[in-house]
Amino acid sequence: MKMFRAPSANRRELRNAVAASALLFAAPQAALAQQETLAAQPNQVAVQPAQPNSAEMPVGAAPPAYIGTTAQDVGVMDRLRPEYDPKGVPLGAFRLFPNLVSSVSFDDNVRRRSPTTSDIYFEQTPTMRLQSQWGRHFFEIYGGVDNFNYVRSGNLNLTDWNIGSDGRYDISRAMTLSALGSYGLYHENLESPNVVGGQVAPVRFFKTHGEMTATYTPGALGFGAGVSVDRFNWGTTYLIGFPNFSNADRDETVVQTYGKILYNFSPGYSGFVKVLYDSRSFDRFFDRGGLHRSSNGFRINGGLNVQLSHLIAGEIFLGYLEQHYAKNVPLPLPDVSGIDFGIALDYYATPLLTLHLNAMRQISDITIYLASATDNKSIRLSADYELLRNVIVTGYASYRNSSFVGLSRMDNYPAAGIKGRYLVNSNISADLGFNYSARKSNVPFIVFDDNTVTLALNLHI
Repeated sequence: MKMFRAPSANRRELRNAVAASALLFAAPQAALAQQETLAAQPNQVAVQPAQPNSAEMPVGAAPPAYIGTTAQDVGVMDRLRPEYDPKGVPLGAFRLFPNLVSSVSFDDNVRRRSPTTSDIYFEQTPTMRLQSQWGRHFFEIYGGVDNFNYVRSGNLNLTDWNIGSDGRYDISRAMTLSALGSYGLYHENLESPNVVGGQVAPVRFFKTHGEMTATYTPGALGFGAGVSVDRFNWGTTYLIGFPNFSNADRDETVVQTYGKILYNFSPGYSGFVKVLYDSRSFDRFFDRGGLHRSSNGFRINGGLNVQLSHLIAGEIFLGYLEQHYAKNVPLPLPDVSGIDFGIALDYYATPLLTLHLNAMRQISDITIYLASATDNKSIRLSADYELLRNVIVTGYASYRNSSFVGLSRMDNYPAAGIKGRYLVNSNISADLGFNYSARKSNVPFIVFDDNTVTLALNLHI
């Protein structure tokens, strides 16, 4: 993911073509954009059927004008391929990009536990995106459905969906306002530590997201500010041999606000300081275990946006974070504090090879008794290689360490995958991929290994 520049209209068209197929090979993403867009995600949430384009650029970071002016500093997945890029359907000042991905997968551990249960499942992901084609400003409406059908494990069948819109108003060359909103039904993956023994199917939840940001960069000195609100409403957990139970105690509202100062001190280099406030408020004062899980915290970070010649571009930051829990309750939860960090670097090794390095720390809410949160530290290395003009090979390796604050439990999640994409023409592409994931833990009965092979056909206009 290019972190310095907002995608051009043509680059958006290319991403629209590959976004839906990327859902089928959902390797864990550890991009700084997750923090920059203020999106608060529950632990191990499934990928959305469609996502806004505006989230692809860090808030408050003004791209150097020369970025993307040579073939060397355009990533493999960003490069224009007119003979293979979807054209879309012109609708006046807008363009519609419909897409349909249909896939079949073999998964040797569909329930992410031991002993394993293998199955074949089919996935259909229709999406659409209506984008403005204006010279200034930007607006889009998007939506999608992600439907899963298993051959034998019928209780895992489900359909996720979402709708949303986002836009940008360019007040001047120096000042922009952006806003986005979305609503959808999603599911919590079965590898989540919130999954309980005997659970029949993933827990469903509704998520409402709203966000507003502003940037002002009149010269070398720039400013950014933003606020986001996320609302989670959780469904029932269905069990075998035990009564089902409600997850109403997980319903919460997350509000995050931030301010950012940016200084471009030389071409290709800019520094920033960012302060973020995080408030998480649960509807119920006590959860199922008698714990009060509402919290508030902050992050203070300083970092660099860098462009080293035309080879390396990205963002690095380091700082401090705290998350506080109430102490005037019968069973107070421990606070979280420590070093905060993030890395998102792209290395344009050659015009045919792009490497990506991402790392971050994230605090996630959890339901496990006496644990206040999971403290997640992750790193991911990935590569995109253009084997032929119409054959692209991508691969990744990642590792996430999750410590349970207040407990001695420690989980580790190694993962790796490889995928080949064959671009047939501007309407058809095909993918073949393999993914490995696992959980290693000092709690032995929750470990698992999983291997998945997926064949997908991508149809777009």
